[in-house]
Amino acid sequence: MKPPEDRDMELREHIAELRDRVIKAAIPFFMVLGAFFYRSDYLITLLWRNLFGEKEMVIYSPPEYIITRVLISAFLAFIVTYPWIIYQIYLFMKPGLYEHERRFLKLVFPFSYISFMTGAMLSYFLILPVLYSTFVIEYFGAEPYLSVRDSLRNSIKLTLSIGLAFQIPTATLVAVKLRLTSSKWLRDKRLLIYIAVFILATNITFDITGLSQMIILSAVVVMYELSILIARIFEGGEK
Repeated sequence: MKPPEDRDMELREHIAELRDRVIKAAIPFFMVLGAFFYRSDYLITLLWRNLFGEKEMVIYSPPEYIITRVLISAFLAFIVTYPWIIYQIYLFMKPGLYEHERRFLKLVFPFSYISFMTGAMLSYFLILPVLYSTFVIEYFGAEPYLSVRDSLRNSIKLTLSIGLAFQIPTATLVAVKLRLTSSKWLRDKRLLIYIAVFILATNITFDITGLSQMIILSAVVVMYELSILIARIFEGGEK
């Protein structure tokens, strides 16, 4: 039997539905972005003081500060509107889901946001302060000058990376429930995924020592191995 609302749709209907969901997700996002942009001067100062203390902010090009304001505003707007974005994804998937799958997703999606925020807060309050206190120091009497855009952009990258890493168990649970993957597939592909994550982390982080990459990889490894365990338990419970 098909899901209760499932019906054959042409490609253009799928595209139209996807467009509508994207628009409905984007409108609140840009509205919140605008609100944060209005207060972005204060927010940048607050974030800077929390991460770098009394280190002086340096701007190396005329548009750098305005770009930073947009970047910070977009990051915070994404965090605030994340539940609404996930809800729009659910509504796009809903017609093809059975009733028990819908109930399952409604139960799981709140944990998705909680896990993302847990990873992001861990990065912001623990990992970033340790990294910056280690690397942002005087070398042979030379004091480092920190670019506002690069410093905060790299902080956002690492925070998002850790937050998304904490999403892996939730995403795996959903994929297993919908029979899109299995614990065996996850075990077989783990090495390739770890290599891909390390290469990706090398391209998005600022740390030439490899410490940031190892932090991201460690978070992914822990969450991925936890996902395999969860998948095995879930598969065993369904038998």
